[in-house]
This record gives sequence, C-alpha cells and structure tokens, in this order.
Amino acid sequence: MRMGRTSLATLAGLLAVGVLAAASGCDGSRGSDDVLVIYSAGPRSLAEAVVESFTEEHGIRVELFAATTGQVMARLEAERYRPRADVVVLASRVAAEALREADRLLAYPDPTWLETTRTEWHDPEGYFHSTSAALVGMAFRGLGDSAQADPDWNEVFAGDDHGRLTLPAPSRSGAAGDFVVAYTLREGEPAWDRYRTARRTGLEISAANSQAIGGLLIGAYDGIVGAVDYLIFAQIAGGAELRVHYPASGSALVERPVAILRTTPVPELARQFVDHYFGERAQEAVAAVHLLPARADVPVSEVRAAAVHAGSGPDSASLPPLIAVDYTEALREQTRTLGRFQLEIERAEVVRRDR
Repeated sequence: MRMGRTSLATLAGLLAVGVLAAASGCDGSRGSDDVLVIYSAGPRSLAEAVVESFTEEHGIRVELFAATTGQVMARLEAERYRPRADVVVLASRVAAEALREADRLLAYPDPTWLETTRTEWHDPEGYFHSTSAALVGMAFRGLGDSAQADPDWNEVFAGDDHGRLTLPAPSRSGAAGDFVVAYTLREGEPAWDRYRTARRTGLEISAANSQAIGGLLIGAYDGIVGAVDYLIFAQIAGGAELRVHYPASGSALVERPVAILRTTPVPELARQFVDHYFGERAQEAVAAVHLLPARADVPVSEVRAAAVHAGSGPDSASLPPLIAVDYTEALREQTRTLGRFQLEIERAEVVRRDR
C-alpha cells in the first residue's frame, strides 16, 4: 500500500490541528549545501543537545527546526516541491512509515552500529532507525500502589471510579494518538463504546500533554490516561509525587525514528548525523531526558531505573507488556481513527451521568 499525497497531507493536518501553518516565515530556499538542515520533534532540549554535540565533533553547521511531530509533518508537506530538510526526527513510527510509503525517504541500510541497538525498532529496509522510545501508560498523583489505583485500560474506559481522569487530545499529542490507534485496532468496535462511556462518566480531554500534566500537578486531575512516561519521569525528577503505571494488558510503545529525506543534496552529511545519534554521547542525552535509548548498553536515567526497582516500569533490557501493533494496518487506519475520535469523542457534546 502506497500513501499518496492527499492521504499524507490529511495525516499531517490531523497531527497538526490547531497549529499555525508550520511553514510560515520560510521562503523555501535551503541555503548552502555545506549546512545540514534538521527537522526534529521534541523535546527541544534533546534536539539541541544532539545538534550541539554533532557540530562540536564534526564541525558541520546545522539549521534546526524543533517542533511537534505534527508541525514537522505539516512543514514537510508545505515544502514538498521546495524541500529544505535533509534529516527528520519524529516522535511516531507511524509518521515515519507514512513518509516511507510516500517515497520521501532515502534508505540507509546496514549501518555499522545497527547490532548495538534494538533492531526491532528500525525499518527492516533501513529507511528509518528509531533513536529512542517512550511508553504510553497511565500516571497518578501520590505514591500509593493499591489495586484500585492501578487499573487496566478497560476498567478506566468502563467508567469505574479511579478519580478525575484526563486524556491528552490525540489531535495534539502524537503519543496519545498512537495509543488511541493501537488500542482501537486491538479492541475493535467495542473500543468506541468504552470511549463514549468514559466521557459520560467524567473522562476529560486535555488540549495537550502539557495541560494534562499541569492539571495533574495542581490536583485538578487524579490521573492521566495515555500518559507519556518520559514526561512524567521528568516531573518526578523535579520532586513531584507522581507515579507511572503500565497496565497489565499492555502499553503503547512510541518509537522515535530518524530518517534521511530522499531530496537531500548532502546525503553523506545526513548519514554522519544519523551515525552520531546512535553514538554514546547522543544516546546518553536520550537517557538524560528519561527516554529509552536505542542502544542496549546505555543505561536508563536514575528516575526510570528507580521506577523499575519499585516494580513500575521497564529497564534498559526489558519492557512491560506492550500492545502489539501491525504498522501497515496502523498506517492504513490512523487517519480514519483519529478523525473519528475527534468527531465522536473529543469534540462531541457530552451528557454526563452519575457514576
């Protein structure tokens, strides 16, 4: 299945809902061919750290556009006929699959570092390689571990009383979108009845991850359904009394691929940057923001490791149960699923009922 221009544009639009046109202020020219142009999903601090270390080690000037995956995809689509980017870093494997299916990527097969990484995270043909990953589970206030506070997905979506809960909007959070697609594909049509029940019994939809986490920190919410774990670990590292919970039926693994654009005039520089991202220094920067590094020999952050010892999360060698994803099916169904979720769940008028 090949994703045509219209489908890719629709996907980019869904991922970038509510965002100012990503290409505004850009004249479409790429400038000098001795400059590497990189479009990267956040966190911005990680993108900047990797670019800085790459420039220091290789002496290559880099232009960086750091934004959300939706903004990056929208900008790539806006610049389709006057491309600027050489390398793209995304926070969604499905987005990378969409670019590959649209014939927008240049393969980099069999790099020397491949066997030091989690090879199952990469495209088998080398069109993209995942630098890191996060898990989408749940997050709760406090440090308790009662069974009631550690529900499975079906329990929270069934409207059982687990406090006031929120879900980051899949139209604003790529990770929440990946989770909704994965869960819906696994559960089928019954998932939609559960989403409606959850909304009727109090589940709120936050504008984005930042709003969901902010509400959790001030006590507006008791928990986040569809929480991106590395963002919660960052709050824990700052002293917040929160905990991450990975449901027994599986969490969504959100991989973060790096890829070279087919239109790059500097493919050798682009390959050097990809190589750098899998080097020890860049992978340590990945771990420092509490993401799971692609390299198995790079330890996770102390906060993530502490969650492991408490029985709450993965270490650098193992993962909790995952929701199995067929990426071909996910790519085919993502636009329809996210569009339906926006219309029927996120933006629907909700009539609340008592628990």
